[in-house]
Amino acid sequence: MVEMTAHEIDSMLEESRIGRLAMADESGRPYVIPMPFFWADGKLYLRLAMTGRKGEILSLNRRVCFEIDEYSDDFAHYASVLVEGELQPVATIMEKEKVKSLNEAKYVRLRNGNRPGHGRQTRIEDLPLQRVEVFKISGRKRA
Repeated sequence: MVEMTAHEIDSMLEESRIGRLAMADESGRPYVIPMPFFWADGKLYLRLAMTGRKGEILSLNRRVCFEIDEYSDDFAHYASVLVEGELQPVATIMEKEKVKSLNEAKYVRLRNGNRPGHGRQTRIEDLPLQRVEVFKISGRKRA
């Protein structure tokens, strides 16, 4: 395995569609959930309601790690990126609008132009968008 370049890491984060958000409760017990995400301007964005187990954990410890990977069927190609940071709510309407628009463009091609949720619309003010403020980012690949 070799280190990925910053360009390779950015490209992989821009193209990947599902990653895994890892967190730990106050006793150190890990919890991981798969989810879609959006990468922009060196920040990772998630539509993440602070409810249930994840909400309980993140209300006490906002440090997270986010992982994405890609691989070929025979594992001749393998790459993985880790983003470590702290989860922060997206507070401004301007940032929420920007992220919502870019995120919808990223995922709409997978839905044949349809939005899941049977036409539900969430007011922009109520969107539970979170941003990972990046402390460390790394990527490794099989050469």
